[in-house]
Amino acid sequence: MAAPSRIRGPVSEPTLASAVVDRLRGDILHGVLPPGEKLRLEHLAPRYGVGRTPLREACCRLASEGLVTIEDQRGFRVAPISRADILDLTRTRQQIETLALRAAIIHGDITWEGEVTAALHRLLRSVQTSERGTLDEAWELEHARFHAALLSACGSPWLLKFHATLFDQTERYRRLAQAHGKAGRDVEGEHTALVRATLDRDAERACALLTEHLARTTELVLQVHPGLRANAPSPQKNLPTKSRSLPAKD
Repeated sequence: MAAPSRIRGPVSEPTLASAVVDRLRGDILHGVLPPGEKLRLEHLAPRYGVGRTPLREACCRLASEGLVTIEDQRGFRVAPISRADILDLTRTRQQIETLALRAAIIHGDITWEGEVTAALHRLLRSVQTSERGTLDEAWELEHARFHAALLSACGSPWLLKFHATLFDQTERYRRLAQAHGKAGRDVEGEHTALVRATLDRDAERACALLTEHLARTTELVLQVHPGLRANAPSPQKNLPTKSRSLPAKD
């Protein structure tokens, strides 16, 4: 299944390497290339219709995003997954995104409000269920756009860059977990409540709802993915939204 390209803004003529990065990232995020799999360039070259040089460059770029690992003298491998990793990702994403959301609420103008409202509308309209019971590709694309729009007025390109990287990482876990089933959840209601609090300029409530939203996703992933079930602390639901420092690792 082809994956939607990452939301990066308009690009006039993407290079061959950029196109390969998007395709390889999509296959990793959707589990077509499973965690831990060896990325043999000689096998991937005919699959993507390119030579080894752009593939090697693509693997190096994805290694900087944490989706690929580089093995000394042994090439590349899809990054593994673990319970500790997704818990760490969730805590970090909660910190980064509540910081960005608080800034967006302070600085966002009426144009931003319209973009957030439109993003929510598109997301709600895209809700469809496939024959396998998983949310379809259109929803995934609008979901990425929604979360990007929500934070877009924060005024910090670095925060938005960190968000994009962390979003991809956590989405990989969510999509891998979907293959094992999913639990009931009113995700549309969660998104709607988050937008309502954001447009009301209620930063405390909006950040609390976002923290809970991210924690809930991780809880469900840990419930349904058999390889991630173990005794470990649950994701934080009541992260202090005024905090400006990253949490210490357990």
